[in-house]
Amino acid sequence: MGLFDLVSKKLPIDTQQIEQAISHLETQTSAELRVVVERKAKSNSPIDRANQLFDELAMRETKDRNGVLIYLSFKPRLMAIVGDEGIHQKVGESFWESVYQAMKVDCQHGEFTLAICKGIEQVEQQLKSYFPIQKDDTNELPNEVVIK
Repeated sequence: MGLFDLVSKKLPIDTQQIEQAISHLETQTSAELRVVVERKAKSNSPIDRANQLFDELAMRETKDRNGVLIYLSFKPRLMAIVGDEGIHQKVGESFWESVYQAMKVDCQHGEFTLAICKGIEQVEQQLKSYFPIQKDDTNELPNEVVIK
């Protein structure tokens, strides 16, 4: 069996650890973050697929347009990080590229949970200055990792 073959329908990620990282981000910032992992990519363009999933998950409906989606597929290995317009206006394209680069090396070594958690941490560090947690903040989107 290859690295990406499914064993007992499990993927080589720790969803609980990723969900804890998402929860931590959401105690530091008002941003909303989702992670989607696909066993097999539904598109050759990870950015297009991530944007499609962003819409499917109603992430453009957050109050401050401050949603972020981290997308990873295993076959083939594809990855993308996209954010809503409220975030993108503040951080710009170079931010998304830096998060991608921080995750890329760990993904290449098969350390997918570590890669995703590093990406979440980078997003948190940047966004807590632009979107600090508010007293009346509510969790607008679920924190569970979506597996397709």
